[in-house]
Amino acid sequence: MAHHGFGVSGDTDPDLPLSPEGVTYHVTCTSEHLADRIVLVGDPGRVKLVCTHLDAGSIVYEAAHREINVATGAYRGVPVTVLSTGMGTDNVEIVMNEVHILKEYDTQRRRWRTRVGETPADELDVPFDPSTVKLIRVGTCGTPNDDVPVGCLVITQYAVGMDNTCQYYVAPEVNATADVQEVLAKVRTTSLGSVQIYATKAAPAITQGLVEACAALNAKASAASPQEQQPRAQQQQQWYVGTTCSGSGFYGCQGRSVGRFHGRLTAPHLTEELGDLRFDVSEGPQRIANIEMENSALCYLSNMLGYQAGTVCVVVARRTRTGRAFASPAQTATALSNAITVALETLIAT
Repeated sequence: MAHHGFGVSGDTDPDLPLSPEGVTYHVTCTSEHLADRIVLVGDPGRVKLVCTHLDAGSIVYEAAHREINVATGAYRGVPVTVLSTGMGTDNVEIVMNEVHILKEYDTQRRRWRTRVGETPADELDVPFDPSTVKLIRVGTCGTPNDDVPVGCLVITQYAVGMDNTCQYYVAPEVNATADVQEVLAKVRTTSLGSVQIYATKAAPAITQGLVEACAALNAKASAASPQEQQPRAQQQQQWYVGTTCSGSGFYGCQGRSVGRFHGRLTAPHLTEELGDLRFDVSEGPQRIANIEMENSALCYLSNMLGYQAGTVCVVVARRTRTGRAFASPAQTATALSNAITVALETLIAT
């Protein structure tokens, strides 16, 4: 089934834009077609790539609006939605609000659903469990970390927002924990101290699930028959767990000084500074693992809502004190396929 538009009526609420059929303004689907398990990608074209990993013939809904494409099918028989956000935390903010609407707003009764632990409004009101909503971003990134090679998968444990999107929302409770405050304090010692940054954390169950899925992926590759095996260096997918920084742009916001912007950045040595940081958190010593453009808002807003979210990214660029490197198309394609697999396996296991 395909859908390609949002139909408004005269009584549409501009603060809660829903069509009479219950279709949200940007994520053009109804609650019926949004699964509890969601793969988020930045690139709209990547939705079709993720769909090739779903069960054959399982796609039941597809829609597109601007850079936000949606497709719902199944993975190993479990309903999964694939959703593109476009680039940036600002787009993630839009998508997260509309996922929230689709999951928790009763369009027929025009009211928000009660949650587990709250008193039901009436005998027909089925309380909603927010922890059933699981979102994993699959993306690409750069790294300031000497220990992280191109082609590696980075799994987010902590998140640093170098953007301002979530400054418009009251911080979730996890942000006040000692671990998150440790990350925030250390990052503020860099030139980012002049920027109003924030920090939060990915859902621990998602982080652990991604780690276990990576280990299982490699175990499966090692157990393959001799005819199926590639050279060992190619079959083993490297991964690294660490802190993800999210910028509101690609160039100056990530320390790239281009042309006549050279010498005019507020954080000109950003990657070097981030690469030098060390955090002492309850999981053990940790470093900045990667820089991208979406994760901070995903984790922050999911924590506010009680949803479980995390991110796995393919490292395509290495920007460290010791050198620069860019992944080949073949490296990127292989690692991205592996990232999609581990994300899907995590979604159906958690």
